[in-house]
Amino acid sequence: MTNSSSSERRKPSRHDAAIVFAFHNPAPGDPVGALIAATLPNARVFPFNRCAANADAANPPPIGDALGDMHAFAAAIEDLANDIAEMRRLYPDSVAYGIGYSSGATVLAGLLVKHPDLFDRAALLHPLVSWVPFGNAELEGKPILVTGGQDDPSRPLALTERLVDFLAEQKADVRALYNRGRHEVGREEMMALRELFQHPTGRSDAGRID
Repeated sequence: MTNSSSSERRKPSRHDAAIVFAFHNPAPGDPVGALIAATLPNARVFPFNRCAANADAANPPPIGDALGDMHAFAAAIEDLANDIAEMRRLYPDSVAYGIGYSSGATVLAGLLVKHPDLFDRAALLHPLVSWVPFGNAELEGKPILVTGGQDDPSRPLALTERLVDFLAEQKADVRALYNRGRHEVGREEMMALRELFQHPTGRSDAGRID
């Protein structure tokens, strides 16, 4: 669950360009890199890859294996939070976005609910949050996109809806988008990402695509 890579992927000319913390599986088929390239082509990207040689983004682990030891997960979250805070200090004039997919979205969710100040906006694509987070008033007003597949066997929609309800209870500016598929990222999600990252003002209220 720890990061295997946190090196900067691109170096744009502007020092105040957006920075993106990307959480994903190091496997073919993981869409995060392509999504960032399409929505924020000039951003600095810091990837955090899940340490798993046989990770498969198209076939995520079953629910019981998604997190493993919660104590180890919590420790990894704090290590990541320290790393991200240090990177943010290097770019004080830049906005910081978080985007995660599958198990990467689960990691990002853990970071977001514990340390919402690390991210100005965040996208959780098909996360699995099977625990109940502690409330955090600092989530108020935070723009967050949460997506899921209605037929995703490894990320039950009920758990995604529970996460969305939790974020709404914290008064986050949360939008939920549930596609008709399983674990794939669809066209609607790409459009929602563009709205979240390219047009940061005037976003709509929480919604749902059935």
